[in-house]
Amino acid sequence: MSRLFGTNGIRWLVESQNIDYAIRLGIAAGYFFGTRKQVAIGMDTRTTSPMILNAIVSGAASAGCGTVMLGVTPTPVVQYAVREMHLDGGLMVTASHNPPEFNGVKFFSSDGTEFSKSQELSFERIFAGKPERAPWDSLGSATAENVVQQKYRDSVLSHVGGGNRATAIVDCANGAAIGYSPEILAAAGGNVITLNSHPDGRFPGRMPEPLEENVGALMSAVKAHGADIGIAHDGDADRATFTDENGNYISGDMSLAILAMDAVERAGKGVVVTPINTSKVVKDVVESRGGKMDFTAIGSPIIARRMMENRAILGGEGNGGVIFPEHQYCRDGMMAAARMLSIAHRRGPLSSIIAELPRYYIKNHKIHITPGTEGKILEIVKKNADGKITDIDGIKSTAFDHWSLVRASGTEPLIRITVESDDENLSARIMAEKVKAVGDIIKSLS
Repeated sequence: MSRLFGTNGIRWLVESQNIDYAIRLGIAAGYFFGTRKQVAIGMDTRTTSPMILNAIVSGAASAGCGTVMLGVTPTPVVQYAVREMHLDGGLMVTASHNPPEFNGVKFFSSDGTEFSKSQELSFERIFAGKPERAPWDSLGSATAENVVQQKYRDSVLSHVGGGNRATAIVDCANGAAIGYSPEILAAAGGNVITLNSHPDGRFPGRMPEPLEENVGALMSAVKAHGADIGIAHDGDADRATFTDENGNYISGDMSLAILAMDAVERAGKGVVVTPINTSKVVKDVVESRGGKMDFTAIGSPIIARRMMENRAILGGEGNGGVIFPEHQYCRDGMMAAARMLSIAHRRGPLSSIIAELPRYYIKNHKIHITPGTEGKILEIVKKNADGKITDIDGIKSTAFDHWSLVRASGTEPLIRITVESDDENLSARIMAEKVKAVGDIIKSLS
């Protein structure tokens, strides 16, 4: 049985699958959640999202499952609605940061968290089979919801408060953040200037992934307007990345460190959960302030569930996805934006905060491989590794002056290599060594 799910939901090139594919996903979802159950469903601004959403709603209805339709809305709002409305699950039609010709679906459990691996496998078995359809008098119904959205906004504001007098430029990427992030930041006290704040699924302003190479207009606007902070969302707004007041891009690891530092200082202690590919800067700032680190395999569902287990005060990844448990156990770009606005107001210029943090140099590389060879490659990497070895996701080797991680991609036939140290030349040298070593292993297997 082939896998449907990647690292974060199901995604596909729309032209490669016709509408029957979306209907089948809806039927499988309806059967998975169950007859007479109700699930929330929202969508991003992609031109194909209404078509796919309606196909899924129809498919779910044919299996007897009802839907609560939230319209164009960020992914975290769908997750919030599932929990707030005591629904049986949720779906979000989005391809997140992928280009406009892609689309996909994210799936949520009854507590609003993303599907676990076991739930993904169960769904895939249903999809591969022939799910039963409901009789004509037991079809699911579709209703619209327009109240929980404001409750979501109020929840974010309840955790950051008002009076955060800072000027923020927010780049919504023509995506799902448009009806939420600017309004929330303004209500939190910010003077808000917007970029790409009209819905357009072609993403004319920039590509939806908020990487440094995609947010040049935001960086320039921050400098031109003398703003205190720049904020960039991805297509479905479960992530946010930032610039300082000088328009300098802040890496996801560095913004996670700032948010983790603030969380530990406000709590006085606490556990912060991150995946094993997170920069050491996060560990340094957390432990130096009395907090503790807990490392997991890569993936926000894994992080969220570990946070629940140990009552963590913050969790997140170095891609701009941060989880604030006092709000909800999912990545939330609007909550991250509001909290970083508050930090800029309370603590002063972001550039000054960054200047006080340790500096590390992290490098990434990917190598294409023959599908199915991942396990053997990692087995040999582990056998040859030195230093302290961690194998919860790939093979991480930690020495006194650097660490490296070799892991298989969760979505593509790739080996991903990450190296970090406090010396840029050392990081480059170690990366070259790792790339050669992995390349030699691949050659030996061909």
